Amino acid sequence: MRIAVYGAGYVGLVSSACFASLGHDVLCVDINHNRIKSLQSGQCPIHEKNLPQLLCEQSDAGKLRFDSELEKAIHFADVHFIAVGTPGLEDGRADLSQVKEVVRKIAQLAERDSFIICKSTVPVGTGELLENLVKEELALLNKAISVQLASNPEFLREGSAVFDFLNADRIIAGGEPSSIACLQEIYQPLINKGIPFLAMSRSSAELTKYSANAMLAARISFINQISQIAEAAGANIEEVRQGMALDERIGPHFLNAGIGYGGSCFPKDVRALAQCAVDLQLNPALLHAIDEVNNQQKSWVYKHLMSHFNQKLSGLKLGFWGLSFKPDTDDLREASSLIAIQSLLREDALVIAYDPVATDSAQLLFQGEHNIVWAKSAEEVLNAGLDALIIATEWSEFQSYSLSAMKRSLGRAAVFDGRNCFDLKAVKEANLQRYYSVGRPVVIGHND
Repeated sequence: MRIAVYGAGYVGLVSSACFASLGHDVLCVDINHNRIKSLQSGQCPIHEKNLPQLLCEQSDAGKLRFDSELEKAIHFADVHFIAVGTPGLEDGRADLSQVKEVVRKIAQLAERDSFIICKSTVPVGTGELLENLVKEELALLNKAISVQLASNPEFLREGSAVFDFLNADRIIAGGEPSSIACLQEIYQPLINKGIPFLAMSRSSAELTKYSANAMLAARISFINQISQIAEAAGANIEEVRQGMALDERIGPHFLNAGIGYGGSCFPKDVRALAQCAVDLQLNPALLHAIDEVNNQQKSWVYKHLMSHFNQKLSGLKLGFWGLSFKPDTDDLREASSLIAIQSLLREDALVIAYDPVATDSAQLLFQGEHNIVWAKSAEEVLNAGLDALIIATEWSEFQSYSLSAMKRSLGRAAVFDGRNCFDLKAVKEANLQRYYSVGRPVVIGHND
């Protein structure tokens, strides 16, 4: 099948490469000329496991091409997948301007019956809005073709998106029977592997995407709220989590306490779903609480540093391990590390930061800031004469780092572990001077 994918971001690139790997002819289009040139030259513009190889394989096989001209994609394809961004507006609503612009262009330029499939995360009712937009454009141009709208939300995790696409928990398809049949044909190789294919209305598909993300965010905010109680009461959130997770009704997933969630999905989608409820004259108290608790948790680093250093951070050297919002990605959107660094810079502290893949992106965000040093390794941070080390992202290279080596480098500096990377018993044995973690007792070393 000839497929056009509009948007060469995380969702668009992964979808393009994976659709091509399923045997379809794919043209991925984006108005960012530099990004398209990079892709045409074999360069992957984002850090995503297995994606560069898959892009090259499918490009070399002639199944995947890239272009910056929408007209070429519209004339090429029978099925158009929308994968452009829907960033959050100030009031929490999703910005649908890019989605509407692409759909309008397809309606204007399509010359034959087509399907428009929305992969972008959009509010409930967007499918109907887009369908009306298409009807208006076709009527204005007196076109007698059929352009059908459907919803096919993605459930990809950054860092494992290729695996998630090809080994999905389920495929959600929302639309009329003909659109459902089209999507079944596209995904048939995955359906043959036993992946569930769920057909439903467009509105249900749109709501499923938001609801899934909100549920996962709720679990994170819940365990973080409990971690606040654990810290205040002297309990250990890890023990609490284990006791909860063995209940089969609860399970272990997304119950790791930390300094809050970030990324391009959870924060934006929780707020957009809440605003959708408000627009429907409902009171989304729980959704507001999820966001509120997450925002509280992002101040954990600042509050604990201020308490430890008696409210004076000026002139202190504070090291950061990790910048991306989660491991195995270079995505900094709404990362907890950025909130912490900004608050420390306001206190005139000196920050020495390292991330395995996100440093270049972070440098652009903090361009012109003189109180940040960008380290090239975890060791360089440790050997900078720190007053404290902050662990903001649970990269595997940090989790496997030798605590005895850390102790030798840090001396009497404190550690603020925002991702609970280390076992408390091991921390005690390494005799770190002082070790703070989320929802667990403080470990105080003995004097040598």
